[in-house]
Amino acid sequence: MSLLRRAAERRTLAQFGDSSIPTNGSLAAPTASGVPVNDQTALQLVAVYACVRILATTLAGLPLNSMQSRQGIQIPASPTPTIVADPFGGAGTVRFPSRRAGFKQLAVSLLLRGNGYGLITARDYLYRPSRVAVLHPDQVKVELDGDGGRVYEVNRQPVDAVDMVHLTGMCMPGSPTGMSPVAYARQSIGLGLAAEQFGAAFFGQGAHLSGVIQVSSDLDRNRARQLKEAFEASHSGMRNAHAIGVLSGGAEWKPISISPDDAQFLGTRAGQNLDIAMLYGIPPHMLGQVDRTTSWGTGIEQQSIGFLTYTLADWIGTFEDAWTAMLPRGQAARFDTTALQRTDTAGRYASYVQARTAGLLTQNEIRARENEPPITGGDDINAPLNSAHTGDPEPAPDTGPPEPANWE
Repeated sequence: MSLLRRAAERRTLAQFGDSSIPTNGSLAAPTASGVPVNDQTALQLVAVYACVRILATTLAGLPLNSMQSRQGIQIPASPTPTIVADPFGGAGTVRFPSRRAGFKQLAVSLLLRGNGYGLITARDYLYRPSRVAVLHPDQVKVELDGDGGRVYEVNRQPVDAVDMVHLTGMCMPGSPTGMSPVAYARQSIGLGLAAEQFGAAFFGQGAHLSGVIQVSSDLDRNRARQLKEAFEASHSGMRNAHAIGVLSGGAEWKPISISPDDAQFLGTRAGQNLDIAMLYGIPPHMLGQVDRTTSWGTGIEQQSIGFLTYTLADWIGTFEDAWTAMLPRGQAARFDTTALQRTDTAGRYASYVQARTAGLLTQNEIRARENEPPITGGDDINAPLNSAHTGDPEPAPDTGPPEPANWE
């Protein structure tokens, strides 16, 4: 590490005191397991990385709409505000992040540090926000003023609160920032990292002997080395995996098996994965632990709805609140979670039939949900199934055969 970088880190630590998010350097002290844990080393634990990836990618992949109320019904605003359609400016250029990339960065910051920051860098002619730049948490310092309002500094420069986007996770009362999940779960994450290091050393550095050769007499160092090398030359490697061994001179081979205590690190790793899943509210089956049952339902649809209800909904609400504050009055930002609630094809079509029969959805609304183009006459909500369309002209009433002409 260069001297300039070390000096910058010292300045960062001096600048961001206890009133801000713990920086990487302030979390570098080893945990009780002997492993240092911060937001970078925590991602080396596969369970942490998987939980952050699942939440960040799922949230970033949801469509974001600006909704407004018309006659008590929420409909998309037209035209869509730029802060919703292209909030980070990357739709037409690679200079800025795309919508998906920007939301993913904010989500990663929020999940690891408990806070996500953005700086409004552009506004439209009505002075409404049109572009946001994602900030690293180490760049931002947050304090409270005398009135209890947040005061921000970005790179040691004061920034007006109206130009900041601040997303927080769980937060203590009276605190200007959210709580870092990594900081509060350092010991659990450190135990998981220590178990991984133990397992790697167990297999990579020969932490466990496969067996010993026991002789009745004492051997000097040279004779012991010769016996060991001769035995390895004859019985090591894949070619000698099933060879017959012969020991002479009273030598005896005694294999050493893995004791139950030494094998406990496998259970420790499984337990730590479950702890990390509980930390982020991720169902264990989404982390590959399919040996555990779930009470969220028996099908993928029910489990997805449970994940949406108990875990993802709060994170979605955090982003929606932040984006609603930047929209014109009367509009609200809403993520479309329909894709997470989609069932299988047969169940989906059955629900469409029920909604169509009850007059809840039109043909074109159903086709739109299946990404199909509209059809002529498909907007009639009252058209019954298996009958002529209500928009068709009614046939002339049957008056019977025409009367014969009366010729005189």
